[in-house]
Formats: sequence, structure tokens, C-alpha cells
Amino acid sequence: MGIEKEFKDLVYNLNEQKKEEIFSFEFENKKYWLKKARATKSNFIHKLLYKRFSIEVLLPVENKTAKDSLKFETNKIERLMQKGVNTPTIKIKNESFFVLEDSGKMVNSYIRKRDISKEKMYYYIDLMLENLALIHNNHEYHGGPQARNFLYKDGKITAIDFEDSFDDNIDLEVLQFRDFILFLLSLTKTRASFEIDYNYVIKKYTELVPQNSDFRRKLKSLAQKISFFITLSQNRFFKKVIGRDGQGFFKLFLILKNLKG
Repeated sequence: MGIEKEFKDLVYNLNEQKKEEIFSFEFENKKYWLKKARATKSNFIHKLLYKRFSIEVLLPVENKTAKDSLKFETNKIERLMQKGVNTPTIKIKNESFFVLEDSGKMVNSYIRKRDISKEKMYYYIDLMLENLALIHNNHEYHGGPQARNFLYKDGKITAIDFEDSFDDNIDLEVLQFRDFILFLLSLTKTRASFEIDYNYVIKKYTELVPQNSDFRRKLKSLAQKISFFITLSQNRFFKKVIGRDGQGFFKLFLILKNLKG
């Protein structure tokens, strides 16, 4: 009982002292993360682009207060855990913050190494896909399944960051398609000496989630839809305007547009 009180006192003190929204700390030689409540919303440009192009990855997130966002995320973490998805254990939660047990390093930090081997790259990709597939096969969506939101420790992948939600009228398949696009986009940021085999990634995902076998066709169809902007993205001036994230987006869809089959 004394240790529990000591842990709780430490957590509340750190919450008061630290200004960061997310930070780590140690207690009894174990690492934890404290995440403060924060509101979710999409900016005006984001909403405008979605209204103009109706691209799933641009789907605006639901506006939520910090309190509602925290409640949504912690409930989702616990619900996914009950369904067998690897999510972090919540140690403390209230209306202002919650504390998670550490679940390892971001997969992003492994796959962005320049000297990563193909074997290791696809080892991590396969593990992330299995986790994402488990979420989708349980009639859920992630909301932000980039490689930075998967953690790796002791051969196990853990999914994090579930604060984003969407209007209830949006079909689950749309949200899962958005998930998959975000996952593919995160793979464009690797610094490996070889190109990612997107044919392999798409095939692996659709084998794991057979109800979404149409995603390959949808990806190619979307690439055709924005074909003009893909071409424009090769322009030097346009590259500067859209920045790295935009370049990654159009790089992915140029690859998808040219996929065989």
C-alpha cells in the first residue's frame, strides 16, 4: 500500500511540475509515460482539402475537448486490450492525465536506420501489419497507425496513440482504408538503402484482413484520381511548398500508380 501511495504521489507531483504533454519517468526501476489530456481537432485547411478532394487520409478528426479526448483514448486502449490487441497497461487515469507502462521503443526508430537489412525491415513491417490487422479484424480502427505509433520490445509490438476519433456516420471501412494509407505513408520515411516492396505490404495486409481485399484496387484508383497532382509534385517549386510530408504523400501515390496488377 505504501509503494502505491508513493507512486501516486510521484505521478501527481510530476504532472504539476512538467510542462510537456507527454513525458517518461521511472519508479522502482520501471519506466512509465504520463500523457496529459489534450483536445483534438483538424485545422481549416485540412477540412477544406478534404471537402475538395475527398481523400480518406485527409478525413478531418472529430473535435473533442481535452477531457473527452482522454476519456475516448483510455476507453479505447482498454477495449482493444480486452479484444487481444497489444496496448499499454494503464496504471493511473483521471480527467487530466493518464499513466502507461513503458512498452519499448518506436518502431520508427528502427526502420529509419540507414544500415537496416531487408530481413529486419520486413520483420518489423510484418509485426506492425499483424497488430494493425488484429485491430481491423476486431471491427476497430487505429486512427494514426504510423510506424511511430507502434512500439517494439522483447519481440512484441504494442500499438499506441488512439486519441483521434471521427463522426459516427463514417463507415468503418473508410476509416480502416485511411489507417492503411497512413501506415504506407510512414514507410516512405525510411532511410534504408533499398526501396520498400509495396506490393508485398499490400498483399500481406489483404491476406491478414480478407474483408479489405479491395484496398489494392482502391489505392490504385486514388492514385489515378490525383494523377495531376502527382505529376505536379515533381516540380521543384511545388516540392518546397508541400514540404517533406507532402513529398512523402505524392511519392507513395506515384509508386502505387505504377504498381503492376
